[in-house]
Amino acid sequence: MLLFEDQYRFEGLPLDRFGVFGTPDRRARRRQILDAFHPPLDLLAHELLARLNDGGDKAPLRAHLPRLDWPAGYQPFCTWLALSPEAHGYQQKAQLNLGVHPDYVALRLGWDASQTSFSRFEFRARHGGLGKRMAEIARENDLEFRVYASAKWPIGSRCVYRSAVDWQGAFEEVRRRGVWFELGRRYDLSDAGPLIGSDELAREALRVFRAVLPAARSAWR
Repeated sequence: MLLFEDQYRFEGLPLDRFGVFGTPDRRARRRQILDAFHPPLDLLAHELLARLNDGGDKAPLRAHLPRLDWPAGYQPFCTWLALSPEAHGYQQKAQLNLGVHPDYVALRLGWDASQTSFSRFEFRARHGGLGKRMAEIARENDLEFRVYASAKWPIGSRCVYRSAVDWQGAFEEVRRRGVWFELGRRYDLSDAGPLIGSDELAREALRVFRAVLPAARSAWR
């Protein structure tokens, strides 16, 4: 347990509900995703924020859960919990992100690479020392750089690049076809189910987010 009494404690994601990502009807799928995963993600958010917001002079993190209702033809294929100092528009900048997908969960410092601010992040990585710092974080915490490209539903996105060291290559892949850049860990449902379905996921999220938080704060400046 991280912080709260049992009745308010995050106890893992519901392993028996991951099948809702395959519901054919878009509206029904959206509602089932929200019902299955957002209550436990909300509990997790409270636990993480209590530990990550240390009361210092840094801008406090805020939790965001998506509505999954944009645009009209959008096909929900995943959901997530994002932590950011932004009250609104968190997707325009870097975010601490726990992504829930049909067959895996990811903990990462993530970027929507379509945002205009991503180019500033890349510049700081290449010329301001942030890339080397992220490589150190990856090496010290067993993390990887990954890039995802868009794909048709039900896949939604597919990993097209991964490396434990080559952050420059990740940026090059974004230029080719990537829509999402991340530094973090991926936990496949097939072999990490016991972790995903237990409160150990909260401890792992806290570990990964604490590791990447210095890089995130540098990107947020």
